[in-house]
Amino acid sequence: MIQNVKKILAPVDFSEASMEAMRAAMEIAKDVDAEVHLMHVIAPHRTFIPLPLESNAEQTRELAREAAMVQQAEEELARIRNDEFGDSNKVHTYAVVGHPVQKLIDYAKEQTIDLIVVATRGRSGVELMLGGGTTERLTRVAPCSVLVFHPRGKS
Repeated sequence: MIQNVKKILAPVDFSEASMEAMRAAMEIAKDVDAEVHLMHVIAPHRTFIPLPLESNAEQTRELAREAAMVQQAEEELARIRNDEFGDSNKVHTYAVVGHPVQKLIDYAKEQTIDLIVVATRGRSGVELMLGGGTTERLTRVAPCSVLVFHPRGKS
């Protein structure tokens, strides 16, 4: 099975756990000569409390804030790619705003990802309180195999 893996998705939320999972994904990719896709998803600010009476100015500010966050995430992913993987043409980066699980699934389908390597924990404490973590939901609905990486020395 592992020999058929050609594209690996490593969601990155910039936590230490996700960085370790990313490194594990890269090790697997080296072993099977696969591509690695590093992806960061920015949850929209208004995910849980939509304000239908929001003014155009507020909506514009929110869109500008999200665009700035995407740009910052893209720059950080580019830095990580350069620092961790040099100029490898087998490492791709992508940042987007949206619901994390849905965006990861959409990307996995669009890019025909064969394996998702995700950390057991990231920075999603609020999501855990609101119905389960990203990792748990991703393992249930992913269009491909999911390897859940448990960082060393963590309980």
